[in-house]
Amino acid sequence: MSLARRRIIFVLLLVCLPFTAVAEELAGPQQVIQRISDELQVVLMENQARMQEDPAFVYQLANDVLLPHVDFHRVSSLVLGKYWRRATAEQKKAFSREFQRLLVRTYATAFREFQGWEISYAPLRMSEGDSDVSVHTQVKRAGAAPVEVVYRMHIRDGDWKAYDVKIEGISLVTNYRSSFAKEVRRKGMQGLIQRITELNDSRVKQVADKGAS
Repeated sequence: MSLARRRIIFVLLLVCLPFTAVAEELAGPQQVIQRISDELQVVLMENQARMQEDPAFVYQLANDVLLPHVDFHRVSSLVLGKYWRRATAEQKKAFSREFQRLLVRTYATAFREFQGWEISYAPLRMSEGDSDVSVHTQVKRAGAAPVEVVYRMHIRDGDWKAYDVKIEGISLVTNYRSSFAKEVRRKGMQGLIQRITELNDSRVKQVADKGAS
């Protein structure tokens, strides 16, 4: 499975879970995932045509779903690792902003590929007072082998938020960390930020050109 494909599957699986789980039978972090998924599935199913025709709508949907439920500060620090600690406050702010834009647009791509599946939750290993957990699930799709997916979540500002997902043992954070580290070694932190900014801006331009055509 290619890295790009894993990233698309990551954002799909982060939010697009099925209606089949009974929320009251799930623990707190599982309930958060389930609640988001139920709401999102309704939106996706009712707006398939618009999603194909209106990129701005897709980006807004991705933005609305992603921002409240992912701890971007934690993700950014984990993705950059030692380079985060070496970065200036301004660089951290700029990187987090551009990385957030990058993930939102990855969400948008994933939404266009939306398809139904079923998710089963493994018993959650969680004790009273725990604030950091791994939510183990299995994704079942028609005509495909089950996929093991683990969501890393912790409490921030009183809510459960995701900060990593592992698909078949491959971590989203680890994948990005590897590619970003190479860019930092080649061009420095400012070069990485500039590269992501240019990529984001080019995608914005593509959307604008498509809307004008």
